[in-house]
Amino acid sequence: MDNREVAEQLRQFADLLEIKGENAFRVNAYRRAADAVEREPEPLEAIIAREELTAIEGIGPGLAAAITEIVQTGRYSATEELLDEVPGTLLTLLGIPGVGPKTVGRLYRELGITTLVQLEAAARAGQVRQLKGFGPRAEARILEGIAFLHRRTNRLSIGTADPVARRLVEHLRRELGVPVEIAGSVRRQCETVGNIDLLAAVESPAAIAPALESAPRVTQIEEVNDAFVVAALEIGSSVRVVAAAPAVFGTELVRWTGSRAHVAELVRVAGGTLPHVAEEAEVYAALGLPWIAPELREARGEIAAAQAGRLPRLIEVSDLRGDLHLHSEWSDGRATILQLAEAARDRGYEYLCIADHSGGLRVARGLDVDRLREQWHEIERVNELVPEVRLLRASEVEVRRDGSLDFPDEILAEFDLVVASLHSGLRQPREELMKRILGVLRNPHVDIVAHPTGRIIERRPGAEYDWEEVFRVARETGTAIEINADPARLDMNDEHARMAQEAGVLIAIDSDAHDIPSLDHIRYGVSVARRAWIGPESVVNTRPLPDLLAWLNR
Repeated sequence: MDNREVAEQLRQFADLLEIKGENAFRVNAYRRAADAVEREPEPLEAIIAREELTAIEGIGPGLAAAITEIVQTGRYSATEELLDEVPGTLLTLLGIPGVGPKTVGRLYRELGITTLVQLEAAARAGQVRQLKGFGPRAEARILEGIAFLHRRTNRLSIGTADPVARRLVEHLRRELGVPVEIAGSVRRQCETVGNIDLLAAVESPAAIAPALESAPRVTQIEEVNDAFVVAALEIGSSVRVVAAAPAVFGTELVRWTGSRAHVAELVRVAGGTLPHVAEEAEVYAALGLPWIAPELREARGEIAAAQAGRLPRLIEVSDLRGDLHLHSEWSDGRATILQLAEAARDRGYEYLCIADHSGGLRVARGLDVDRLREQWHEIERVNELVPEVRLLRASEVEVRRDGSLDFPDEILAEFDLVVASLHSGLRQPREELMKRILGVLRNPHVDIVAHPTGRIIERRPGAEYDWEEVFRVARETGTAIEINADPARLDMNDEHARMAQEAGVLIAIDSDAHDIPSLDHIRYGVSVARRAWIGPESVVNTRPLPDLLAWLNR
Protein backbone atom coordinates (compact mmCIF):
# COMPACT_ATOMS: atom_id res chain seq x y z
CA MET A 1 0.00 0.00 0.00
CA ASP A 2 1.55 3.30 -1.09
CA ASN A 3 1.48 6.61 0.78
CA ARG A 4 -1.32 8.04 -1.35
CA GLU A 5 -3.62 5.12 -0.56
CA VAL A 6 -2.94 5.49 3.17
CA ALA A 7 -3.76 9.20 2.90
CA GLU A 8 -7.05 8.33 1.18
CA GLN A 9 -8.07 6.07 4.09
CA LEU A 10 -7.22 8.79 6.61
CA ARG A 11 -9.29 11.34 4.67
CA GLN A 12 -12.21 8.93 4.44
CA PHE A 13 -12.14 8.48 8.21
CA ALA A 14 -12.01 12.26 8.68
CA ASP A 15 -15.04 12.64 6.39
CA LEU A 16 -16.98 10.08 8.40
CA LEU A 17 -16.05 11.85 11.64
CA GLU A 18 -17.29 15.17 10.27
CA ILE A 19 -20.49 13.61 8.95
CA LYS A 20 -21.10 12.19 12.41
CA GLY A 21 -20.51 15.62 13.95
CA GLU A 22 -17.27 14.95 15.83
CA ASN A 23 -15.20 17.92 17.01
CA ALA A 24 -13.30 19.82 14.37
CA PHE A 25 -9.94 19.39 16.11
CA ARG A 26 -10.02 15.61 15.69
CA VAL A 27 -11.27 15.85 12.10
CA ASN A 28 -8.54 18.29 11.14
CA ALA A 29 -5.86 16.19 12.83
CA TYR A 30 -6.65 13.30 10.49
CA ARG A 31 -6.73 15.58 7.45
CA ARG A 32 -3.37 17.13 8.36
CA ALA A 33 -1.93 13.64 8.84
CA ALA A 34 -3.26 12.63 5.42
CA ASP A 35 -1.56 15.65 3.82
CA ALA A 36 1.71 14.88 5.62
CA VAL A 37 1.62 11.23 4.57
CA GLU A 38 0.85 12.08 0.94
CA ARG A 39 3.74 14.50 0.59
CA GLU A 40 6.20 12.21 2.42
CA PRO A 41 8.66 11.04 -0.29
CA GLU A 42 9.80 7.91 1.57
CA PRO A 43 7.54 4.82 1.66
CA LEU A 44 5.75 4.54 5.00
CA GLU A 45 6.81 0.90 5.41
CA ALA A 46 10.43 2.00 5.77
CA ILE A 47 9.58 4.74 8.28
CA ILE A 48 7.48 2.31 10.33
CA ALA A 49 10.34 -0.20 10.34
CA ARG A 50 12.58 2.48 11.91
CA GLU A 51 9.78 3.46 14.33
CA GLU A 52 10.04 7.08 13.15
CA LEU A 53 6.45 7.89 12.15
CA THR A 54 6.10 10.44 14.95
CA ALA A 55 9.03 12.35 13.46
CA ILE A 56 6.68 13.44 10.68
CA GLU A 57 5.14 16.80 11.58
CA GLY A 58 1.55 16.48 12.78
CA ILE A 59 1.68 12.75 13.54
CA GLY A 60 1.53 11.82 17.22
CA PRO A 61 1.41 8.35 18.81
CA GLY A 62 -2.33 7.85 18.16
CA LEU A 63 -2.13 8.74 14.46
CA ALA A 64 1.07 6.73 14.13
CA ALA A 65 -0.78 3.66 15.42
CA ALA A 66 -3.60 4.28 12.93
CA ILE A 67 -1.19 4.66 10.02
CA THR A 68 0.73 1.54 11.06
CA GLU A 69 -2.51 -0.47 11.13
CA ILE A 70 -3.50 0.74 7.65
CA VAL A 71 -0.07 0.02 6.16
CA GLN A 72 0.21 -3.43 7.71
CA THR A 73 -3.38 -4.65 7.23
CA GLY A 74 -4.74 -2.53 4.38
CA ARG A 75 -7.66 -1.43 6.57
CA TYR A 76 -8.50 0.76 9.55
CA SER A 77 -10.68 -0.86 12.21
CA ALA A 78 -11.88 2.53 13.50
CA THR A 79 -13.41 3.23 10.08
CA GLU A 80 -15.27 -0.07 10.21
CA GLU A 81 -16.55 0.72 13.69
CA LEU A 82 -17.70 4.16 12.55
CA LEU A 83 -19.55 2.59 9.62
CA ASP A 84 -21.67 0.75 12.17
CA GLU A 85 -22.88 4.15 13.36
CA VAL A 86 -22.93 6.14 10.09
CA PRO A 87 -24.21 4.60 6.82
CA GLY A 88 -21.36 4.15 4.34
CA THR A 89 -23.65 5.25 1.51
CA LEU A 90 -23.31 8.80 2.80
CA LEU A 91 -19.77 8.87 1.38
CA THR A 92 -21.20 8.73 -2.13
CA LEU A 93 -22.93 12.07 -1.50
CA LEU A 94 -19.49 13.69 -1.13
CA GLY A 95 -19.04 13.20 -4.87
CA ILE A 96 -21.64 15.92 -5.51
CA PRO A 97 -19.80 19.16 -6.39
CA GLY A 98 -20.11 21.66 -3.55
CA VAL A 99 -21.45 19.16 -1.01
CA GLY A 100 -19.10 18.56 1.93
CA PRO A 101 -19.20 16.36 5.04
CA LYS A 102 -20.98 18.96 7.19
CA THR A 103 -23.80 19.25 4.66
CA VAL A 104 -24.04 15.47 4.31
CA GLY A 105 -24.22 15.17 8.10
CA ARG A 106 -27.08 17.66 8.31
CA LEU A 107 -28.99 15.98 5.47
CA TYR A 108 -28.62 12.67 7.31
CA ARG A 109 -29.55 13.92 10.78
CA GLU A 110 -32.33 16.33 9.80
CA LEU A 111 -33.91 14.62 6.78
CA GLY A 112 -32.79 11.01 7.24
CA ILE A 113 -31.13 11.00 3.82
CA THR A 114 -28.60 8.20 3.29
CA THR A 115 -28.46 7.74 -0.50
CA LEU A 116 -28.18 9.75 -3.70
CA VAL A 117 -31.67 8.63 -4.75
CA GLN A 118 -33.17 9.89 -1.49
CA LEU A 119 -31.37 13.23 -1.77
CA GLU A 120 -32.53 13.78 -5.34
CA ALA A 121 -36.11 12.98 -4.38
CA ALA A 122 -35.97 15.30 -1.35
CA ALA A 123 -34.52 18.15 -3.42
CA ARG A 124 -37.14 17.74 -6.14
CA ALA A 125 -39.84 17.75 -3.45
CA GLY A 126 -38.53 21.04 -2.06
CA GLN A 127 -37.54 19.53 1.30
CA VAL A 128 -33.88 20.59 1.24
CA ARG A 129 -34.71 24.28 0.96
CA GLN A 130 -36.58 24.03 4.26
CA LEU A 131 -33.34 23.43 6.19
CA LYS A 132 -31.85 26.43 7.95
CA GLY A 133 -29.15 28.05 5.84
CA PHE A 134 -30.22 26.39 2.59
CA GLY A 135 -32.94 27.76 0.32
CA PRO A 136 -34.08 27.37 -3.31
CA ARG A 137 -30.71 28.28 -4.81
CA ALA A 138 -28.77 25.78 -2.68
CA GLU A 139 -31.35 23.13 -3.51
CA ALA A 140 -31.01 23.84 -7.24
CA ARG A 141 -27.23 23.55 -7.01
CA ILE A 142 -27.53 20.18 -5.32
CA LEU A 143 -29.75 18.97 -8.20
CA GLU A 144 -27.24 20.34 -10.72
CA GLY A 145 -24.46 18.51 -8.88
CA ILE A 146 -26.40 15.25 -8.87
CA ALA A 147 -26.99 15.59 -12.62
CA PHE A 148 -23.25 16.08 -13.12
CA LEU A 149 -22.56 13.02 -10.96
CA HIS A 150 -24.86 10.93 -13.16
CA ARG A 151 -22.86 12.02 -16.22
CA ARG A 152 -19.53 10.92 -14.72
CA THR A 153 -17.75 8.12 -16.54
CA ASN A 154 -15.74 6.76 -13.59
CA ARG A 155 -12.71 6.60 -15.86
CA LEU A 156 -9.16 7.02 -14.57
CA SER A 157 -7.34 10.31 -14.99
CA ILE A 158 -4.22 10.12 -17.14
CA GLY A 159 -2.29 11.23 -14.05
CA THR A 160 -3.34 8.00 -12.32
CA ALA A 161 -3.15 5.60 -15.27
CA ASP A 162 0.10 6.78 -16.89
CA PRO A 163 2.47 6.16 -13.92
CA VAL A 164 0.92 2.74 -13.31
CA ALA A 165 1.29 1.85 -16.99
CA ARG A 166 4.96 2.86 -16.92
CA ARG A 167 5.66 0.73 -13.84
CA LEU A 168 3.90 -2.26 -15.43
CA VAL A 169 5.98 -1.87 -18.60
CA GLU A 170 9.22 -1.80 -16.60
CA HIS A 171 8.19 -4.91 -14.68
CA LEU A 172 7.14 -6.89 -17.76
CA ARG A 173 10.25 -5.95 -19.72
CA ARG A 174 12.35 -7.19 -16.85
CA GLU A 175 10.36 -10.42 -16.36
CA LEU A 176 9.79 -11.31 -20.03
CA GLY A 177 13.02 -9.98 -21.52
CA VAL A 178 11.19 -8.69 -24.61
CA PRO A 179 9.98 -5.29 -25.85
CA VAL A 180 6.82 -4.12 -24.07
CA GLU A 181 5.07 -0.85 -24.97
CA ILE A 182 2.14 1.23 -23.75
CA ALA A 183 -0.74 1.35 -26.23
CA GLY A 184 -4.35 2.54 -26.30
CA SER A 185 -5.71 5.71 -24.76
CA VAL A 186 -2.82 5.96 -22.29
CA ARG A 187 -0.33 6.21 -25.15
CA ARG A 188 -2.56 8.75 -26.87
CA GLN A 189 -2.54 10.62 -23.54
CA CYS A 190 -6.31 11.03 -23.36
CA GLU A 191 -7.33 12.99 -20.28
CA THR A 192 -9.21 9.98 -18.90
CA VAL A 193 -8.89 6.28 -19.75
CA GLY A 194 -11.09 3.27 -19.22
CA ASN A 195 -8.28 0.76 -18.85
CA ILE A 196 -4.57 0.29 -19.57
CA ASP A 197 -3.45 -1.46 -22.77
CA LEU A 198 0.08 -2.85 -23.18
CA LEU A 199 1.72 -4.76 -26.03
CA ALA A 200 4.34 -7.45 -25.45
CA ALA A 201 6.54 -8.91 -28.21
CA VAL A 202 5.76 -12.57 -27.55
CA GLU A 203 4.25 -15.26 -29.75
CA SER A 204 1.68 -16.40 -27.18
CA PRO A 205 -0.01 -14.98 -24.08
CA ALA A 206 1.05 -18.06 -22.10
CA ALA A 207 4.19 -16.37 -20.76
CA ILE A 208 2.41 -13.13 -19.91
CA ALA A 209 0.11 -14.31 -17.12
CA PRO A 210 2.76 -15.39 -14.55
CA ALA A 211 4.81 -12.27 -15.22
CA LEU A 212 1.77 -10.03 -14.89
CA GLU A 213 0.52 -11.71 -11.74
CA SER A 214 3.61 -10.55 -9.83
CA ALA A 215 3.46 -6.99 -11.18
CA PRO A 216 2.90 -3.94 -8.91
CA ARG A 217 -0.72 -2.86 -8.39
CA VAL A 218 -2.09 -6.11 -9.92
CA THR A 219 -4.66 -7.85 -7.70
CA GLN A 220 -5.63 -10.86 -9.81
CA ILE A 221 -5.60 -12.32 -13.31
CA GLU A 222 -9.12 -12.10 -14.73
CA GLU A 223 -8.82 -13.55 -18.24
CA VAL A 224 -6.34 -15.41 -20.43
CA ASN A 225 -7.24 -16.07 -24.06
CA ASP A 226 -5.48 -16.60 -27.39
CA ALA A 227 -4.78 -12.88 -27.87
CA PHE A 228 -4.23 -11.20 -24.50
CA VAL A 229 -4.25 -11.38 -20.71
CA VAL A 230 -6.44 -9.16 -18.53
CA ALA A 231 -5.67 -8.39 -14.88
CA ALA A 232 -7.48 -6.30 -12.26
CA LEU A 233 -5.61 -3.37 -10.72
CA GLU A 234 -5.72 -1.81 -7.27
CA ILE A 235 -6.62 1.53 -8.84
CA GLY A 236 -10.07 0.21 -9.77
CA SER A 237 -9.40 -0.55 -13.41
CA SER A 238 -7.74 -3.30 -15.44
CA VAL A 239 -4.71 -3.85 -17.63
CA ARG A 240 -4.84 -5.79 -20.89
CA VAL A 241 -1.52 -7.14 -22.19
CA VAL A 242 -1.68 -8.15 -25.84
CA ALA A 243 0.67 -10.77 -27.26
CA ALA A 244 2.15 -9.55 -30.56
CA ALA A 245 4.61 -11.72 -32.48
CA PRO A 246 7.88 -9.83 -33.06
CA ALA A 247 7.46 -10.00 -36.85
CA VAL A 248 4.20 -7.99 -36.65
CA PHE A 249 4.86 -5.99 -33.49
CA GLY A 250 4.83 -2.68 -35.37
CA THR A 251 1.52 -3.47 -37.04
CA GLU A 252 -0.11 -4.45 -33.77
CA LEU A 253 1.25 -1.37 -31.99
CA VAL A 254 -0.43 0.82 -34.61
CA ARG A 255 -3.64 -1.20 -34.33
CA TRP A 256 -3.78 -1.09 -30.54
CA THR A 257 -2.70 2.56 -30.15
CA GLY A 258 -4.89 4.54 -32.53
CA SER A 259 -8.56 5.27 -32.03
CA ARG A 260 -10.85 2.94 -33.97
CA ALA A 261 -11.56 5.68 -36.48
CA HIS A 262 -7.83 6.38 -37.02
CA VAL A 263 -7.09 2.69 -37.61
CA ALA A 264 -10.09 2.37 -39.93
CA GLU A 265 -8.78 5.28 -42.04
CA LEU A 266 -5.35 3.66 -42.22
CA VAL A 267 -6.92 0.39 -43.36
CA ARG A 268 -8.75 2.26 -46.14
CA VAL A 269 -5.50 3.90 -47.25
CA ALA A 270 -3.85 0.45 -47.21
CA GLY A 271 -6.59 -0.99 -49.39
CA GLY A 272 -8.01 -3.31 -46.77
CA THR A 273 -5.08 -4.71 -44.76
CA LEU A 274 -2.29 -3.06 -42.81
CA PRO A 275 1.19 -4.20 -43.80
CA HIS A 276 2.73 -6.82 -41.50
CA VAL A 277 5.95 -5.28 -40.19
CA ALA A 278 8.11 -5.32 -37.08
CA GLU A 279 8.48 -1.55 -36.59
CA GLU A 280 5.64 0.93 -36.16
CA ALA A 281 7.18 3.57 -38.45
CA GLU A 282 7.32 0.96 -41.23
CA VAL A 283 3.50 0.75 -41.23
CA TYR A 284 3.18 4.43 -42.05
CA ALA A 285 6.12 4.38 -44.48
CA ALA A 286 4.58 1.48 -46.42
CA LEU A 287 1.45 3.63 -46.82
CA GLY A 288 3.49 6.60 -48.04
CA LEU A 289 3.00 8.50 -44.79
CA PRO A 290 5.33 9.99 -42.20
CA TRP A 291 5.07 8.54 -38.68
CA ILE A 292 2.13 10.11 -36.87
CA ALA A 293 2.56 10.93 -33.18
CA PRO A 294 0.26 8.84 -30.94
CA GLU A 295 -1.42 11.94 -29.48
CA LEU A 296 -2.74 12.83 -32.96
CA ARG A 297 -4.25 9.44 -33.78
CA GLU A 298 -7.88 10.44 -33.22
CA ALA A 299 -9.15 10.74 -36.85
CA ARG A 300 -9.24 14.52 -36.62
CA GLY A 301 -7.55 15.21 -39.94
CA GLU A 302 -4.10 13.80 -39.13
CA ILE A 303 -3.98 11.31 -42.02
CA ALA A 304 -4.97 13.94 -44.61
CA ALA A 305 -2.39 16.29 -43.09
CA ALA A 306 0.24 13.55 -43.28
CA GLN A 307 -0.61 12.88 -46.93
CA ALA A 308 -0.27 16.60 -47.69
CA GLY A 309 2.97 16.98 -45.71
CA ARG A 310 1.28 19.33 -43.23
CA LEU A 311 1.76 17.53 -39.93
CA PRO A 312 2.92 20.05 -37.32
CA ARG A 313 6.16 19.86 -35.38
CA LEU A 314 4.60 19.18 -31.97
CA ILE A 315 5.86 20.72 -28.76
CA GLU A 316 7.97 18.55 -26.43
CA VAL A 317 8.77 18.87 -22.74
CA SER A 318 12.36 19.76 -23.66
CA ASP A 319 11.09 22.87 -25.49
CA LEU A 320 9.95 24.49 -22.25
CA ARG A 321 12.36 27.05 -20.77
CA GLY A 322 10.45 27.55 -17.53
CA ASP A 323 7.26 27.19 -15.52
CA LEU A 324 5.08 30.28 -15.04
CA HIS A 325 2.61 29.12 -12.39
CA LEU A 326 3.50 27.24 -9.20
CA HIS A 327 3.20 27.64 -5.45
CA SER A 328 5.58 27.74 -2.50
CA GLU A 329 5.07 27.25 1.22
CA TRP A 330 4.27 30.97 1.41
CA SER A 331 0.69 30.05 0.45
CA ASP A 332 -0.56 26.47 0.03
CA GLY A 333 2.59 24.91 -1.44
CA ARG A 334 4.87 22.49 0.38
CA ALA A 335 8.33 23.59 -0.77
CA THR A 336 10.52 26.57 0.00
CA ILE A 337 11.42 29.05 -2.70
CA LEU A 338 15.02 27.83 -2.55
CA GLN A 339 13.93 24.22 -3.04
CA LEU A 340 11.82 25.21 -6.04
CA ALA A 341 14.70 27.15 -7.58
CA GLU A 342 17.07 24.21 -7.14
CA ALA A 343 14.51 21.83 -8.65
CA ALA A 344 14.08 24.18 -11.63
CA ARG A 345 17.84 24.33 -12.10
CA ASP A 346 18.01 20.53 -12.03
CA ARG A 347 15.38 20.40 -14.78
CA GLY A 348 17.36 22.81 -16.96
CA TYR A 349 14.89 25.69 -16.69
CA GLU A 350 15.98 29.28 -17.30
CA TYR A 351 13.20 30.85 -15.25
CA LEU A 352 10.47 30.14 -12.74
CA CYS A 353 7.49 32.16 -11.55
CA ILE A 354 6.62 31.97 -7.87
CA ALA A 355 2.89 32.61 -8.23
CA ASP A 356 1.42 32.14 -4.77
CA HIS A 357 -2.23 32.90 -4.17
CA SER A 358 -3.48 36.39 -3.43
CA GLY A 359 -5.22 37.17 -0.15
CA GLY A 360 -8.76 36.62 -1.43
CA LEU A 361 -8.26 32.86 -1.48
CA ARG A 362 -8.03 32.53 2.29
CA VAL A 363 -8.32 28.75 2.28
CA ALA A 364 -4.98 28.70 0.44
CA ARG A 365 -3.30 31.15 2.86
CA GLY A 366 -3.21 33.84 0.20
CA LEU A 367 -0.72 36.67 0.58
CA ASP A 368 -1.56 40.24 1.45
CA VAL A 369 0.63 43.13 0.33
CA ASP A 370 2.88 43.05 3.41
CA ARG A 371 3.62 39.34 3.04
CA LEU A 372 4.14 39.85 -0.69
CA ARG A 373 6.93 42.32 -0.05
CA GLU A 374 8.54 39.92 2.40
CA GLN A 375 8.37 37.21 -0.22
CA TRP A 376 9.99 39.46 -2.81
CA HIS A 377 12.99 39.90 -0.52
CA GLU A 378 13.24 36.10 -0.28
CA ILE A 379 13.06 35.81 -4.08
CA GLU A 380 15.92 38.30 -4.41
CA ARG A 381 17.97 36.27 -1.92
CA VAL A 382 17.35 33.00 -3.75
CA ASN A 383 18.16 34.59 -7.11
CA GLU A 384 21.63 35.22 -5.73
CA LEU A 385 21.95 31.69 -4.36
CA VAL A 386 20.76 29.97 -7.58
CA PRO A 387 21.91 32.25 -10.41
CA GLU A 388 21.25 29.63 -13.10
CA VAL A 389 17.50 30.20 -12.75
CA ARG A 390 15.80 33.58 -12.81
CA LEU A 391 12.95 33.70 -10.30
CA LEU A 392 10.20 36.10 -11.30
CA ARG A 393 7.84 37.87 -8.91
CA ALA A 394 4.35 36.65 -9.71
CA SER A 395 1.00 36.00 -8.13
CA GLU A 396 -2.06 33.89 -8.85
CA VAL A 397 -4.49 36.74 -8.35
CA GLU A 398 -8.07 35.92 -7.49
CA VAL A 399 -10.81 37.21 -9.80
CA ARG A 400 -13.66 38.22 -7.51
CA ARG A 401 -17.29 37.52 -8.26
CA ASP A 402 -17.78 41.10 -9.43
CA GLY A 403 -14.85 40.77 -11.86
CA SER A 404 -12.38 42.89 -9.89
CA LEU A 405 -8.94 41.58 -8.93
CA ASP A 406 -7.58 41.05 -5.42
CA PHE A 407 -4.80 43.63 -5.80
CA PRO A 408 -5.13 47.24 -7.00
CA ASP A 409 -3.45 48.30 -10.23
CA GLU A 410 -0.50 49.95 -8.48
CA ILE A 411 0.42 46.60 -6.86
CA LEU A 412 -0.24 44.59 -10.01
CA ALA A 413 2.18 46.88 -11.86
CA GLU A 414 5.01 45.83 -9.50
CA PHE A 415 4.83 42.14 -10.42
CA ASP A 416 7.00 40.64 -13.14
CA LEU A 417 4.04 38.46 -14.15
CA VAL A 418 0.37 38.29 -13.14
CA VAL A 419 -1.67 35.09 -13.37
CA ALA A 420 -5.41 35.66 -12.95
CA SER A 421 -7.72 32.85 -11.83
CA LEU A 422 -11.41 32.29 -11.24
CA HIS A 423 -11.90 29.96 -8.27
CA SER A 424 -15.37 31.09 -7.18
CA GLY A 425 -18.62 31.96 -8.90
CA LEU A 426 -18.09 29.33 -11.59
CA ARG A 427 -21.83 28.62 -11.67
CA GLN A 428 -22.78 32.21 -12.44
CA PRO A 429 -24.88 32.74 -15.58
CA ARG A 430 -22.83 32.66 -18.77
CA GLU A 431 -23.26 36.40 -19.35
CA GLU A 432 -21.73 37.21 -15.95
CA LEU A 433 -18.88 34.75 -16.47
CA MET A 434 -18.16 36.26 -19.88
CA LYS A 435 -18.11 39.76 -18.37
CA ARG A 436 -15.62 38.60 -15.73
CA ILE A 437 -13.21 36.79 -18.04
CA LEU A 438 -13.28 39.46 -20.76
CA GLY A 439 -12.60 42.12 -18.15
CA VAL A 440 -9.60 40.12 -16.93
CA LEU A 441 -8.28 39.67 -20.47
CA ARG A 442 -8.53 43.43 -21.04
CA ASN A 443 -6.70 44.30 -17.82
CA PRO A 444 -3.26 45.55 -18.96
CA HIS A 445 -1.54 44.01 -15.93
CA VAL A 446 -2.78 40.44 -16.49
CA ASP A 447 -0.38 38.25 -18.46
CA ILE A 448 -1.96 34.80 -18.14
CA VAL A 449 -5.44 33.52 -17.41
CA ALA A 450 -4.99 30.23 -15.53
CA HIS A 451 -7.20 27.10 -15.75
CA PRO A 452 -9.93 29.19 -17.42
CA THR A 453 -12.96 26.94 -16.82
CA GLY A 454 -12.02 25.95 -13.25
CA ARG A 455 -13.12 22.37 -13.88
CA ILE A 456 -11.95 19.37 -11.86
CA ILE A 457 -12.13 16.29 -14.09
CA GLU A 458 -14.90 13.89 -13.07
CA ARG A 459 -15.62 16.01 -9.97
CA ARG A 460 -16.64 19.52 -10.97
CA PRO A 461 -17.87 20.89 -14.29
CA GLY A 462 -16.19 23.98 -15.62
CA ALA A 463 -17.50 27.42 -16.47
CA GLU A 464 -19.08 27.84 -19.89
CA TYR A 465 -17.98 30.66 -22.20
CA ASP A 466 -18.39 31.92 -25.71
CA TRP A 467 -14.93 30.61 -26.60
CA GLU A 468 -14.71 32.37 -29.96
CA GLU A 469 -15.18 35.72 -28.21
CA VAL A 470 -12.77 34.79 -25.41
CA PHE A 471 -10.05 33.88 -27.92
CA ARG A 472 -10.73 36.95 -30.05
CA VAL A 473 -10.15 39.25 -27.07
CA ALA A 474 -7.13 37.22 -25.85
CA ARG A 475 -5.47 37.62 -29.23
CA GLU A 476 -6.35 41.32 -29.30
CA THR A 477 -4.77 41.95 -25.89
CA GLY A 478 -1.86 39.50 -26.23
CA THR A 479 -2.88 37.72 -23.03
CA ALA A 480 -1.86 34.09 -22.77
CA ILE A 481 -4.33 31.40 -21.74
CA GLU A 482 -3.06 28.49 -19.72
CA ILE A 483 -3.06 24.77 -20.20
CA ASN A 484 -2.94 23.81 -16.55
CA ALA A 485 -0.96 20.56 -16.37
CA ASP A 486 -2.38 19.33 -13.06
CA PRO A 487 -3.89 16.00 -14.21
CA ALA A 488 -6.98 16.77 -12.12
CA ARG A 489 -7.55 19.90 -14.24
CA LEU A 490 -5.97 19.74 -17.74
CA ASP A 491 -7.66 23.06 -18.33
CA MET A 492 -7.78 24.19 -21.20
CA ASN A 493 -8.60 20.80 -22.67
CA ASP A 494 -7.28 19.77 -26.08
CA GLU A 495 -10.39 20.96 -27.96
CA HIS A 496 -10.22 24.47 -26.53
CA ALA A 497 -6.43 24.60 -26.85
CA ARG A 498 -6.65 23.79 -30.56
CA MET A 499 -9.25 26.51 -31.00
CA ALA A 500 -6.96 28.93 -29.15
CA GLN A 501 -3.98 28.18 -31.38
CA GLU A 502 -6.06 28.47 -34.54
CA ALA A 503 -7.28 31.86 -33.26
CA GLY A 504 -3.68 33.03 -32.81
CA VAL A 505 -3.78 33.05 -29.01
CA LEU A 506 -0.61 32.62 -26.98
CA ILE A 507 -0.61 29.60 -24.67
CA ALA A 508 1.20 28.97 -21.38
CA ILE A 509 1.79 25.40 -20.20
CA ASP A 510 2.23 25.40 -16.42
CA SER A 511 2.47 22.73 -13.74
CA ASP A 512 0.52 24.60 -11.02
CA ALA A 513 2.81 22.56 -8.75
CA HIS A 514 2.31 22.65 -5.00
CA ASP A 515 5.35 20.47 -4.24
CA ILE A 516 8.56 19.37 -5.96
CA PRO A 517 7.28 16.09 -7.50
CA SER A 518 4.34 17.92 -9.07
CA LEU A 519 6.72 19.97 -11.22
CA ASP A 520 6.87 16.85 -13.39
CA HIS A 521 3.15 17.14 -14.09
CA ILE A 522 4.16 19.63 -16.77
CA ARG A 523 4.36 16.68 -19.17
CA TYR A 524 0.59 16.18 -18.96
CA GLY A 525 0.10 19.77 -20.06
CA VAL A 526 2.49 19.18 -22.94
CA SER A 527 0.42 16.10 -23.87
CA VAL A 528 -2.74 18.24 -24.01
CA ALA A 529 -0.91 20.67 -26.29
CA ARG A 530 0.31 17.84 -28.53
CA ARG A 531 -3.23 16.46 -28.81
CA ALA A 532 -4.23 20.00 -29.82
CA TRP A 533 -1.64 20.04 -32.67
CA ILE A 534 0.33 22.79 -30.91
CA GLY A 535 3.94 23.55 -31.75
CA PRO A 536 6.52 25.33 -29.57
CA GLU A 537 6.06 28.65 -31.34
CA SER A 538 2.56 29.05 -29.82
CA VAL A 539 3.71 28.52 -26.23
CA VAL A 540 5.05 31.54 -24.38
CA ASN A 541 7.25 29.61 -21.95
CA THR A 542 9.29 28.06 -24.74
CA ARG A 543 10.86 31.50 -25.20
CA PRO A 544 14.35 32.31 -23.89
CA LEU A 545 14.39 34.61 -20.86
CA PRO A 546 15.11 37.85 -22.82
CA ASP A 547 12.18 37.15 -25.16
CA LEU A 548 9.89 36.27 -22.27
CA LEU A 549 10.79 39.51 -20.48
CA ALA A 550 10.18 41.46 -23.68
CA TRP A 551 6.69 39.93 -23.89
CA LEU A 552 6.01 40.75 -20.24
CA ASN A 553 7.06 44.35 -20.83
CA ARG A 554 4.81 44.68 -23.88
